[in-house]
Amino acid sequence: MEINENSSDTTYDKKCWCCAWGLLKPEHNESAAEEGERSPSNRRQNAKEFIITGGVEPQVRIVHLSPTEDHVFPYEYTLPLPGMGVHCVAVSPDSSCIAAIAVDGNLMLMDVNTGVRLPRVSHCLVSNFWSTAFGAESNEAVYAGSGNGRIFKYDTAMGKLLHSYDTERCENILGLAISGDESLVGATDYAGRFSLIDGVTGQMLRRRNFKHPLRKLVFQPNMKRALAACDDKTVKLIDLPSGMMFHDLKGHDSSVMSVAASPDGRLIVSGSCDGTIKLWDTRNTKNTLSFLSGNNTNLWDVAFNRHSNKIGFVGDGKGLNVYYCLGGMGLMLV
Repeated sequence: MEINENSSDTTYDKKCWCCAWGLLKPEHNESAAEEGERSPSNRRQNAKEFIITGGVEPQVRIVHLSPTEDHVFPYEYTLPLPGMGVHCVAVSPDSSCIAAIAVDGNLMLMDVNTGVRLPRVSHCLVSNFWSTAFGAESNEAVYAGSGNGRIFKYDTAMGKLLHSYDTERCENILGLAISGDESLVGATDYAGRFSLIDGVTGQMLRRRNFKHPLRKLVFQPNMKRALAACDDKTVKLIDLPSGMMFHDLKGHDSSVMSVAASPDGRLIVSGSCDGTIKLWDTRNTKNTLSFLSGNNTNLWDVAFNRHSNKIGFVGDGKGLNVYYCLGGMGLMLV
């Protein structure tokens, strides 16, 4: 697959629909100094942080935010794809694999470093895909939510169908979340239904109807709550595994398009289509910070990095934005 470095396509820059973070850890070096190997700060500095975006162009864009000796900061390149634009992306736990959902409903897997497309994951039972996710611990399987209320689990090496789950509702699955041990599969749809399914047996465990479209869905790292972005201008905090409503995060003035939980479990970030972004403290569910991205009047997606100290967000304006949420360093537009 061809890799285009430092693409300057202004159309693509202005139309981004999705983003996800990755972290490539350095390979073990036998000749490295023993003290350096033992130092957590040294290991963290050597890890290469990147963010992936998808938009109207048939490609994914990878931006490395960690300076290297070989490339200027920030270093970026694109991986072209067949078909139409990309509206949903996910990165495997080891950051080696990208899952991308195209506007035409195809699910594609790519190697982060080489851009080589892995076996296509699709079969005749799927009309189209709307969402994708990996488990928090395993790179061996990828999940995809379809337009007919079903969820499919595929082997990432061969593209083989491993399991299918039925939400029992023929709706577009807009949000998909997988527990670390893959024992729970969560889904949200355009009709406003939240479904919690046993990842092993496929049995429906819980279902709740919020009567407004539920978009992105994530599980908190401690698996106490599920977080769902809702068109009623709130973020739904849903207790796990009971499926009972715990709390509404209120404060946005328009539909909430995306939500993310920091890997350290301390923060929640939500983004609304009016361009507002809010940070919430998980200890008391209070809004600790709000800001407006003036360049993104239609904001589509937000995501935390693996270190829990940066937020990426994308929309119809400037494209990719990065906010350093610790230390008040402000915004960086990439």
